[in-house]
Amino acid sequence: MITFHHIHNYKDPYWAAIMNIYKRSFPIEEQRPTESMERLLAEENRYRISALLNEESDPIGLLTSWNLGTFTYIEHFAIAPAFRSQGYGTWALKAFMHSLSSPMVLEVEPPIDDTTQQRIQFYQRNGLILYEYNYFQPPYTAEQEGVVLRLMGSIPENKDFVTNVSYLLHKEVYGVKF
Repeated sequence: MITFHHIHNYKDPYWAAIMNIYKRSFPIEEQRPTESMERLLAEENRYRISALLNEESDPIGLLTSWNLGTFTYIEHFAIAPAFRSQGYGTWALKAFMHSLSSPMVLEVEPPIDDTTQQRIQFYQRNGLILYEYNYFQPPYTAEQEGVVLRLMGSIPENKDFVTNVSYLLHKEVYGVKF
């Protein structure tokens, strides 16, 4: 149903289309700058960007992830608005999770309105668990502010696991110096 096309650099023919989906799908404070994404693709083998392609090879979404050893982190996952509610997101998420040999985590906005509650319910229907504690996403740049989010994961909440996840995300993904 969906093909994962791995993006290796910004010259990929799907780059512009997935960047358009990306910029329309996430608030600015949750967006990694494009230049940073390009640098990570060139220098960081744990970081991956995948264009999600439908049966006609049209780019309908994207998934960015980090393999951090003890878990895999989905940094961004979005389906283009025209393709939502057609089962593509469920299929892509399940296929991605099935391909992993480690637990998976992602960040979501706290359940404060219908949209955020529906997003959390989507992930819960697909086997993820909403972790109890708020989580602070550090800013990507000095011009941005951090965001209070929640973590969801593919394994039950465990304080040591969540502490390790938070530490590694801050250090490896967001570049926080400890």
